[in-house]
Amino acid sequence: MLYYLSSLESVWGPFRLFHYITFRAGGAFITAFLFVLFVIPPFLPFFREHCIQKSPRMDDQAEKPKTPLMGGVFIVAAIVVAALLWGRITERTLIIFVLTTIALAILGMEDDIIKTRYLRSERDGVKERTKMIVQAAVSVVALYLLYKTSGTVTMKVYFPFSPQPFQFLPGSESVSVMVPYRTSLLFSMPLWTMPICLLIMLGFNYGVLAGTSNGVNLTDGKDGLAAGCMFIAALAFSVIAYLNGHSVFAEYLGIPYVPQAGEIGIFACAIAGACLGFLWHNSYPASIIMGDTGSLALGGALAMIAIMLGQQLLLPIIGFVFLLETVSVALQRISFKLRHGKRIFLRAPIHHHFELKGIPDNKIIMGFWIVATLCAMIGLATLKLR
Repeated sequence: MLYYLSSLESVWGPFRLFHYITFRAGGAFITAFLFVLFVIPPFLPFFREHCIQKSPRMDDQAEKPKTPLMGGVFIVAAIVVAALLWGRITERTLIIFVLTTIALAILGMEDDIIKTRYLRSERDGVKERTKMIVQAAVSVVALYLLYKTSGTVTMKVYFPFSPQPFQFLPGSESVSVMVPYRTSLLFSMPLWTMPICLLIMLGFNYGVLAGTSNGVNLTDGKDGLAAGCMFIAALAFSVIAYLNGHSVFAEYLGIPYVPQAGEIGIFACAIAGACLGFLWHNSYPASIIMGDTGSLALGGALAMIAIMLGQQLLLPIIGFVFLLETVSVALQRISFKLRHGKRIFLRAPIHHHFELKGIPDNKIIMGFWIVATLCAMIGLATLKLR
């Protein structure tokens, strides 16, 4: 909303600052940071009384002080407030992102509420099938709305080190299939196959969104682990969004120019600011944890940013920690089923494996933050190497 003060620059010159993406992105970051930092403390007594998980995730945590769930409420609230305050509220993409984040947060909140009311042996949150169905419904609607928004590149997938994307390119009589590392089309298909191509891309992008959302959820098992890694990843994608939204930088780097990307960069900065502010309360020993309320919403929001920019394949690089946690759980389940109860890791997700190896929590968390930082730098470097 503050963007519209730029129209009053004739009244007072400094109002023109609200026109600049960088200024508003910084404002969104600081607003979200301060919101989470100062709003949480007054509510902590209420959350300690009403938002305690009835049974711990790990048996050896039974004697540890119980930490309240649903800190993600403050993260999501900070993101929404900062994004709407500093972004252009008439921008369709920004509204889609805000509503998608809220919808995923509500799903996560329901999961957390169940955990505070029932023991794990009775009900362990929302059923996995139900969660997948709701995630699919939210993501497909959001992705279709993005697809119908001019200027976005949701039907393209850009590969690292290549300026040419994979895409289905509709023409007057056929659909051309373009692939990276070559300038000519790979092959063409009849025009009636375009709805099928759209379904393929929607399915792929849903997989990216659901995988990232659940990956952040799995990472939220140590104090400050998920919040720190999300802060790094969101900051990296805010830079990418700014570059995509700047026509000169986009042309120079060989990445798509997306006019609305600047506003989404503001949204990404709000995520980073909220996560940094949350770290004050969530770092070891945590006074509150984000729970599914925050992790599902944050993962979904990060994936939506990547999808809108056509940078889905940068997510496994920049969000490598989330990928590692997800793969460790998948491998553990496969090994348990196919090898008759034998496990690859002492416990999954993999941060619990290191815990049972005797590595102190602070070293595990710091090690994952270092990996996340290096991966974010590698992901940003791939833009230059196109």
